[in-house]
Amino acid sequence: MGHAYHTEQIPYGTGELTLKVPEKNYIGTLIPSYCPAVADERAEIVEAIDNPIGTPPLEEIVRQKHGKKTVVVVNDGTRPTATYKLLPPLLEKLERCGISEGDILILIATGTHRAVGPDEIEPLLGKGITNRYRIVNHDCLDLKNMVDLGTTSQGIPIVINRLFCEADIKILTGSIHPHQGAGFSGGRKSILPGLTSLETLKLHHGPRYRPLEPAMGQLDGNPFHLGALEGAKMAAPDFILNLVQNQKKEITRAVAGDLEQAWMKGVEASREIFEARTPHDVDIVIVVPGGHPRDVNLYQSQKSMAAAELVVKRGGSIILPAACPDGIGSELFFKWLASAGSPEDVMQRFQAEGYDVGTSKAWLYARCLLKAEMIIVSEFLEQSVLEQMFTKKAADMDTALKMAFESQGQDARVLIMRNAADMIPVREDGG
Repeated sequence: MGHAYHTEQIPYGTGELTLKVPEKNYIGTLIPSYCPAVADERAEIVEAIDNPIGTPPLEEIVRQKHGKKTVVVVNDGTRPTATYKLLPPLLEKLERCGISEGDILILIATGTHRAVGPDEIEPLLGKGITNRYRIVNHDCLDLKNMVDLGTTSQGIPIVINRLFCEADIKILTGSIHPHQGAGFSGGRKSILPGLTSLETLKLHHGPRYRPLEPAMGQLDGNPFHLGALEGAKMAAPDFILNLVQNQKKEITRAVAGDLEQAWMKGVEASREIFEARTPHDVDIVIVVPGGHPRDVNLYQSQKSMAAAELVVKRGGSIILPAACPDGIGSELFFKWLASAGSPEDVMQRFQAEGYDVGTSKAWLYARCLLKAEMIIVSEFLEQSVLEQMFTKKAADMDTALKMAFESQGQDARVLIMRNAADMIPVREDGG
């Protein structure tokens, strides 16, 4: 008599893989509780703008200012924010408040990322924006266009984009979803790291302020979040407009108003979607990024590993099906792991040398490797490359499971986590 199997199709690149887990081992599949879009997304945004949380209405904010020079901060293309949906109602509102097109600057919060190219701006911001408004990319290396606002209580110098600091009216936009370091994205992150100097960002993202475990959903006592919030307050934004979205970039909630108060309302709505009750100390966790673009490279796929790290038992196995057509995604990420004698070496090096683009990803990856073995299913990543990163490769899901059962025993419990980068694991025992 043959074994009974739990079978499901899982996203992988631009296609799918078939996953079969013996029923005797399968303990469940988790996915965030994605909400459908609100019936009228534009009306939701307008409602949020017209009924701000913790601030006067925009009309009153504009009336109280001595000038009308306005900066609207937006995310770059590495973030899932549906900026093209939120900008038109916001810009129309500003113009009804007496602010002309010439008074408005759209500032792209790139952090350490590359500038958004001319051909990328319209898909990001929406049609007609480039012809009507001045648009500038933040440059974290351009110190002559920065302002030093002082030092936080944590000792982080807050050096911020001059165009933002010198505006009369300062508005932040973004989206709120789980973040493995900051707890949640959105709000204060538009400023720190979005508009800071590289040196400010490197200190804030360095080992001193990094949570020791994945911090999706964690705000209390989180130095990464608290440092960003304090730094953002020093820059004194007047108003935020943030979205909560589902996996299709559809809007489920919009919030506007005060940097902290409005954002926290959005956090509450985000928790309802992304928190998932999870078992703990699971033998084998199959963690699914969600297909393209979430598994475009290993650098991006790592975000899903963080959720599995909170659920797998120490010494367990994590299986990551990730196509990774663009390979590792960061040369420095690979080199730090490949040049190390062990994952512990990577952890110690990060403590000694601190943050750089790619090194923190190596640290996050190594941290997970200290908890569990990693088995990757990918048609593009080479076994010889993964072996240098202390990682195993399997040709397909059946082989990956066979390898994991060899490590964990034939009675091992198997949990599937889908769209795991969006997930906030909450242990069933409350831990």
